[in-house]
Amino acid sequence: MYLGLTRFLVLCLLIWMSSAECLAQQTAAPDAALSESLSEEVNDPTATLTQVQIQEFFTPSQYGTNAQPNTLQGRFVLAILPHGPLPLAQIVRPTFALVTIPRNKGASTRTEFGDSQLLDLFVMPRSMTEGIDFRWAIGPYFVFPTATSKSAGRGAWEAGPAAAFRYRPIPGLLISGLIQQATSFAYTSPDRTPVTRLTFQPMLSYQLGHGWYVRSSDATWTFNLRRGTSTTIPLSAGLGKVWKLSNGASINGSVAGEWMVYRQFAPRAEQFTLKFQMTLLFPSVEL
Repeated sequence: MYLGLTRFLVLCLLIWMSSAECLAQQTAAPDAALSESLSEEVNDPTATLTQVQIQEFFTPSQYGTNAQPNTLQGRFVLAILPHGPLPLAQIVRPTFALVTIPRNKGASTRTEFGDSQLLDLFVMPRSMTEGIDFRWAIGPYFVFPTATSKSAGRGAWEAGPAAAFRYRPIPGLLISGLIQQATSFAYTSPDRTPVTRLTFQPMLSYQLGHGWYVRSSDATWTFNLRRGTSTTIPLSAGLGKVWKLSNGASINGSVAGEWMVYRQFAPRAEQFTLKFQMTLLFPSVEL
């Protein structure tokens, strides 16, 4: 089922690319400039840009099983203007997942709801980094045990700090990252294992012009900090484009491949994953 959905998403992306190119030939120079700006912001974890994301992660090859797992992920990124006594912009990012997971070492799978996440970042003012094109944000991170089966989630309430940064050393090149740390404090059943986990998502992107960009931003490094728990370090490479729509919104589409380059104490982990993302961007929407 999800293989067909993957092909459908790719087809939609190709259709958008074709139609958007025709539309781009009729747009004015300010629209092109806006697309260039947005193509950088979509790769910036500290950008106050309201978004609605749909991502699909299809894994044709996984260690420890012959199955082909899949994750369909929905994410909202809400940009909130400074309010009250704290003069800081805020980024609220809830994430929900529908996961197709292996039943065993064979090829059979089943589909379940996964755990949900909430990231809340407060963006520091530019005056704190005056003189360099650098911005950072900090805030809390939460994981909620919404999975509908034991193997689809960790069965734990988790919380911890998070931080993001972005640095532009030269025009067109963006170096950024997102760090999240979660520690479990309550469980859905007494047999659940305590969790202390650190994730780091390194992001590197370069603007090619006309809304196009290349990036290595889709891989997340995971370090489970308890003794004998898993560590995985993948790398990714991808291509994307932002198109300006006539109603003031924009569309970002990207395709990336991810390869596992290091794993420890992880008998079942992704070996190769294809990642497809389609995002509606609303640059004028701020709460």
